[in-house]
Amino acid sequence: MSMTAEEVLFNCKKQFDFIKTDIDTLLRYVKELLEQCRDIDNSSFFVEQFKEIEKVIKNEIEDLKISEEYVKEVETETHIAIERYHEIQRFAEQKRDKIAEIKARVLGLRKDVVKKEQETIAKNLYSSVYESFEQLKNILINSQKNIDDKTIMLNYLNDNEAVLKNFSKENIINKANSYISAQKESIKYLSKQVVNDIERNYSYDNDLIEAIEKEKIEYLNNLNEDNFIKNSKIFFSKVSKNIENESIRKDNVIKIINAIQATGYLVDENDIKKIKEKNLVLIHAVKETGESADFAVRLDGSFLYNYEGFEGHEHDADADAFLKKMREQGITSWEAFNKQYREPKYVSKNSAIINSKKKSSGK
Repeated sequence: MSMTAEEVLFNCKKQFDFIKTDIDTLLRYVKELLEQCRDIDNSSFFVEQFKEIEKVIKNEIEDLKISEEYVKEVETETHIAIERYHEIQRFAEQKRDKIAEIKARVLGLRKDVVKKEQETIAKNLYSSVYESFEQLKNILINSQKNIDDKTIMLNYLNDNEAVLKNFSKENIINKANSYISAQKESIKYLSKQVVNDIERNYSYDNDLIEAIEKEKIEYLNNLNEDNFIKNSKIFFSKVSKNIENESIRKDNVIKIINAIQATGYLVDENDIKKIKEKNLVLIHAVKETGESADFAVRLDGSFLYNYEGFEGHEHDADADAFLKKMREQGITSWEAFNKQYREPKYVSKNSAIINSKKKSSGK
């Protein structure tokens, strides 16, 4: 007898851990910007703006503590009611959208800070001493804080060296400052920085980077001055959802493998496959006696499982044991749906193949 069913996995702890990490990272970034503004903002306008944002983030972190109750609740349940699942997901969606809104607000403020920052840099350069244009070039390049800005300055000075040599130090500094300010305030520069920051944060995992490729291309190819901040908010929200889903799916796949192995099945690494065009991860597992279990894990958390080769309804016991092992790892699910039973298949052939493989490998 064979049995096929679908379930929706709910990795509640992993989901809210991801959201918490995202908002903690945002808080650290805002604190860094706040410190930078203390050095350039005599009027304290930007300092007060970032302080207000910092307060909003801390309130969100406090509100997120309710997720700890969700996690405790889920860990004690055999199956989560669909209504409760959707309620928790709505809360997660609200948090995700709020974080995206704050990120977009920070981006808009960062755009305004650029001009003030460059004015401060230029003012400090007026007192610099140099003996040649080459020395002044080095001073101007090193005045910029990151490699991207240093490169912009280097290219500008190299491209315009013949003309700039005819100007005074103050004029050279002013022209270079005006140019780099215009570049850094442009939506092309800002959008590139947004993407670079995200890719840098998740550079440890190529699957997470690939998960946002479509959104990244769409974002960079549809830049518009009028709705840049709005589009950035949408981009932040989509990226967070995609990376969160892919991260959770990877965790689910690991725990599915652990659970199925703990119930007496064998999983070969060659039988774990990612089908990119269908956005699926496939897992094939077998028992020494020939029965098999197959899993297709989707990005949205749902998964299809199929047990083959049982003479009766023993597969129900295996499926229950598997789900119990999943719960022990902090993952629960809805009640199974679309469950189907089919006529038995003979398992002697599969069993013989497995035993043959074991003998040939010396096991």
